[in-house]
Amino acid sequence: MYGETGAQMRTELAALLRQHRVMHRLATDSPTERAEIGQQILRFRQAVVVWSAQAIRAAQPLTFPNTPRKPADPFRATNEHGSALRELARALEFARDSSKTRAASSQEFSTPTGNDLVEHWRLAARAAALAEHDTAPDQAVHLTAAQARTIAGDVAAISQALVVLDRRYRNTPEWESLAGCDRLGWAALATALDVSLGQPDYSVDQTGWRPRTKPIRGPAKPGILGVLQAEHNLLLRLQSLPDAMNLRLIVDSQRVLSSQLVPFAERVDPVLADQWRARTATYSRIQRELRNIGGRLGNGTGATAEAANAVSRMKSLPSSTVIEPRMLGGIQTLFRRLDARISGVLEAGVESAAFVQRVTVPRLVSGDGHLVHPVRERFVPVARAADLEVIQIARRELCPAAQVVVASPGPSRVELHAALVHRPPDRPAPGHAPHL
Repeated sequence: MYGETGAQMRTELAALLRQHRVMHRLATDSPTERAEIGQQILRFRQAVVVWSAQAIRAAQPLTFPNTPRKPADPFRATNEHGSALRELARALEFARDSSKTRAASSQEFSTPTGNDLVEHWRLAARAAALAEHDTAPDQAVHLTAAQARTIAGDVAAISQALVVLDRRYRNTPEWESLAGCDRLGWAALATALDVSLGQPDYSVDQTGWRPRTKPIRGPAKPGILGVLQAEHNLLLRLQSLPDAMNLRLIVDSQRVLSSQLVPFAERVDPVLADQWRARTATYSRIQRELRNIGGRLGNGTGATAEAANAVSRMKSLPSSTVIEPRMLGGIQTLFRRLDARISGVLEAGVESAAFVQRVTVPRLVSGDGHLVHPVRERFVPVARAADLEVIQIARRELCPAAQVVVASPGPSRVELHAALVHRPPDRPAPGHAPHL
């Protein structure tokens, strides 16, 4: 995620900004060795510059100025807004294209250097290489304008850090300064000021590339781990729409599983036990309402098998077993995701007419001599999903309104901004003791 890669970049650059006396930290007296270390640092820096140029271009189409648009002036050649961000993008691309240093290889990213100074550069470059997946164009299309401005502010702070470090490393043998360093510094400062006028949206840290979740294959895990394994696989198998019969079996498995887990939760977390009692009652009502729902579209045999595995493994668990709080938390996380997925399956099945409702059709009873006349029933599509009681229960019980969580900037952004204005302590005059 961008929150992980971006935080690591900012943390490592903040640590570099607090390190002074660069020649002393290179830990060598040979100019040739210092030049080799300097070239390695340049390769790591180039990776950060490459990511910065890519990220600012990905965020630029989504940002908009914080000041109201002025009337068009016919005596001016252009009246465009957002010039600070565009100037920063051009400055970063100029620095990237003008550099004679190639970016570091994947082997350099993964090989520790043994030098504390160079190690910070390596970790920052590795995070920048991974962050290219988080801010790629196919990921950036899902960003909001406020999230794009937050990325622009992060790129501006990182660009300022690169400018400061470039000035600090200029005495390194064969050092290559950033092309257009002054231009880059002023553009980064202007962009940071422009972005700070609005309200940043730090929920962008939850976006980006995520590894694909895979089922846990192999034999059943022992104890409660086997239940977690089956529930995890059930969640993945539910990506495809099951038919009505298999959906009823899956819902019943969640009812049974919640009911049997209550005694184990009471020993550790009574509040969680009460929540699972309520979940049992919810799935009991859903199970009753699903009796009037039919439909043969879909499959869901794999999901039904995993649901049966979870119930059978839960029943074989000894009653004296003590489940750790960490395991209970994992079960609760899977329960929440399954509740949301089952609610989504119900909504999608009704909207696509895969699930139909059973209704009673009135009929005329003729005097044919039979004592019992069966009720005539038909399955008909549902006009609106909200008309079904099962949908109302799912919306009200399985997917309640989530609380709005205000995302914080995180410690890495605070540390980087503090490091940008950091100044080394004054050295004591000769013959004077330092102040304590």
